[in-house]
Amino acid sequence: MTKKILRVLGVATLVFAFSAVAHGDGLTLQNPGNDVMGGVYVGPYNFTGTINGQSGSFQLVCDDFADEVYTGESWSVTESTFPNLSNVQFSGSTQYDEAALLGQALFQNLGNSQTVGDIQWAIWDIFDPGVSSNDPYGTLSATDQQNVANWLNWAESQSGNGNYSNVTFYTPVVGTQPSGDGRPQEYIGLTPAPEPGAIVLVGLGLPLALIFGRRLAL
Repeated sequence: MTKKILRVLGVATLVFAFSAVAHGDGLTLQNPGNDVMGGVYVGPYNFTGTINGQSGSFQLVCDDFADEVYTGESWSVTESTFPNLSNVQFSGSTQYDEAALLGQALFQNLGNSQTVGDIQWAIWDIFDPGVSSNDPYGTLSATDQQNVANWLNWAESQSGNGNYSNVTFYTPVVGTQPSGDGRPQEYIGLTPAPEPGAIVLVGLGLPLALIFGRRLAL
């Protein structure tokens, strides 16, 4: 049975009591949030733990569709910030620029679940190309797939101009998760944390008609 926390079906049964990570910075996944698109939770996900030397509760965005996590699972992480991304999970500095830009956009649109979903799938498409059109847990609508493509195209055209000094990637330390659980996912966070519900209306460089207009046809 798969343990991917992204799956909507059966997620309530995947709650386990794991001990917290005992050394270094680490995360414990509390829940995947409430927003769902294409049969999966699109986050941001809610964590407790210690990151950037601070303990507390955090919202993070997943950039890794292929790996799996459980609600309640804990693991250690390494933290990477620009320009030093030597510890990240995937290769490609351009791809991480795009993921950082989209992560910023997602946090700026937390009040709009439709846009959050479109951006999350675009982030997953960066490191798992084409997954939005071959969703193993459901099917994105044609409108959603077009919106995902629009966000990807925007990120590709704008990522070289971004400022990512507030972006951190949290990469799992393999072997620190509970035995048999496999590699956890990598996550994106912002420092300081964004205000919940903040919505970008202008200035992202993606025409509003592409973000909001198409949504009316759903």
